[in-house]
Amino acid sequence: MAAEFGISELWDPTVRRDPHGFYDRVRNNGGPVLQIDPTGARFWVIAGHADVLDGLHHPAIGHEVHRHWPGSRQPAPHELSEVARIEARQLISLDPPDHTRLRGLVSSGFTARAVARLEPWIADLADRLVARARRQGHVDGVADLADPVPVNVIAELVGVPESDRSRFRAWSAAIVSGSVDGPAATLEFGAYLDDLAARRRAAPTDDLMTQLVALEEQGDRLDRDELVALVQLLLVAGQETTVDLIVNGIRLLLTHPEQWQAVRDDPTLAAAVVEETLRFRGPVEIVPPRFAFRDVEIAGGRIPAFDRVGLSLWGANRDPAVFDRPHVFDIHRPDVRKHIAFGHGIHFCLGAHLARLESRIMFERIARNLPDLRLAVDPAELEGFRLHQDGLPLRVGPRDLART
Repeated sequence: MAAEFGISELWDPTVRRDPHGFYDRVRNNGGPVLQIDPTGARFWVIAGHADVLDGLHHPAIGHEVHRHWPGSRQPAPHELSEVARIEARQLISLDPPDHTRLRGLVSSGFTARAVARLEPWIADLADRLVARARRQGHVDGVADLADPVPVNVIAELVGVPESDRSRFRAWSAAIVSGSVDGPAATLEFGAYLDDLAARRRAAPTDDLMTQLVALEEQGDRLDRDELVALVQLLLVAGQETTVDLIVNGIRLLLTHPEQWQAVRDDPTLAAAVVEETLRFRGPVEIVPPRFAFRDVEIAGGRIPAFDRVGLSLWGANRDPAVFDRPHVFDIHRPDVRKHIAFGHGIHFCLGAHLARLESRIMFERIARNLPDLRLAVDPAELEGFRLHQDGLPLRVGPRDLART
């Protein structure tokens, strides 16, 4: 029998504190669940692991719904504002063939082998952050441990001088916030990249910006708006999601003392912490907007043409048909690699190798050098934890967590 759902239940404050009960009911519903999102649009939620995978690969589900809408006309670039042009060229909002072309231009910089070359640099950064945390004794897990890692790594990869990286972080925060400051941040970011590109044309170096400038100058492979959109995506997606992964890994370890003790005893378990954090509380709840290009039969039901399809990675990664005791955080679980926190198919996260490397190194360094790290607040206060608004207060000192 189908479950009863409030028409906008997913956005109810009680559900937002812990959406997993909602996704459990969606999986048991026998079909996609209709919700009305805060904009008033129809939104069909799918939460089963197999069904989400089906949706991620389905040829009639994608991003560029305007290409399939009868009588629709895509505005010419000169009819759009600069901000709209950049937003329209975001890799995560495109379908083939443009998605295939643009992803191919940058994918070589994010292979496992290419990312591994950054390991010594990331390790040095992690060592400095951890050493500073020990000196301070009282730190914010977001601002002092998680936040500085990805913005510096992405900036290093792109070729942004160290003196400019604080601006990178501010732009990322404004763009991802969805506030009125976002468009201005996009314009400032674009102007900065124009200047950086000019410097790389005059004096090429071994960085991603130099590679992108070379492609742009070929004329038919990458235009200016696409260049800005690609780097903006690397900054925003790489920054926000990796911060989320690192700080949630710290939070989960410190609220599961036996597992925190296991990692302190054996820091090589850091890689397992990364994977279980991705499964248990990955950075992306629902994949970026996708739409049905026609009536689609999926997950035991039908989604009408042109409605939005909400493929829930959180729901898929807690599916009991795939994961034993799915609501238990367990860094020793043998089935963890079945998670799809980075998506699947052609939109599999471009920076997955980099996010895994950054997070593993941070967890290793914290376990080795901050073994007495503990929460500075009661765990109950972390209910409804809001990453960037609330931070994660931590203490570093001689008192061992195992005796708290």
